[in-house]
Amino acid sequence: MPPPVVWMDGLVLSSIYILIASGLVLVFSIMGIVNFAHGQLYMLGAFLIYYMFARAGINYFVSLVITAVAIGVLGVAIERGLLRPLAPKGLLPPVVVTLGLIFLFEGIATLFFGPEKKAVPSAVPGVSSIGALTVSNEKLLVVAIAIAVMVGLYFLVSHTKMGLAMRASAQDPYTASLYGVSRGRILSLTMFIGCALAGIAAALMAPLYYVDPWIGLTPLIMALLAIVIGGLGSVLGAVVGGALLGFSGTFLIYYLGPWSELAAFVIVIAVLLFRPEGIFGRPKA
Repeated sequence: MPPPVVWMDGLVLSSIYILIASGLVLVFSIMGIVNFAHGQLYMLGAFLIYYMFARAGINYFVSLVITAVAIGVLGVAIERGLLRPLAPKGLLPPVVVTLGLIFLFEGIATLFFGPEKKAVPSAVPGVSSIGALTVSNEKLLVVAIAIAVMVGLYFLVSHTKMGLAMRASAQDPYTASLYGVSRGRILSLTMFIGCALAGIAAALMAPLYYVDPWIGLTPLIMALLAIVIGGLGSVLGAVVGGALLGFSGTFLIYYLGPWSELAAFVIVIAVLLFRPEGIFGRPKA
């Protein structure tokens, strides 16, 4: 059995994966597009936190909110300016655009911010004791905010008129439009929420790890694997898949060291062999 500190690290890593994967699957379920630039939006959010909190001295929680809003607005600009005009041309053009944005955002970040790794100071220094476990307050903050955000997302999607409109638009856009649901507004709102989740994940991650222009790749891959494991189009699946990858990855690092990444992919393959549509996915007739 891994020691308690490994379980805590797994919980922290799972929280980051869940936030990123939930935003990615939300966009996919309603827009039908896999935003491959999601990891780079996460990277830009990390740089925003660095310059606002570490360099400008703005309060961390204020910086977190600004980062979430800014990345969400950038996502809306991408949706309206690039993805929406290409949507009538099929699925491939929007996907190609998001792939191109990976290199664009990484190039811009390298040009303006430099290739060096940057450190963000802790937002809540100190440690707390929970039974036999001594854990940093920073990690507790990550888990607490991630849980609060996911509960808020669940409430928004499941118990509000806005969430009902989003679910209706995802299931049948034409019929939803007959009841007054604006497809354009729903797409923009979905992109805003999905990208804002990436910004929140970046703000939570930045004080724990270094920030550089290439940090978006691994979270993107893990988010994609999480939604494949959980089932395409299922936010609950993204949560379960993100938790599975976060905990298994941490445990495998503890036991296997550098072999952990290979073992993680073996786990993914094993899940898909027995459940190709994902844990919460619907099998095709």
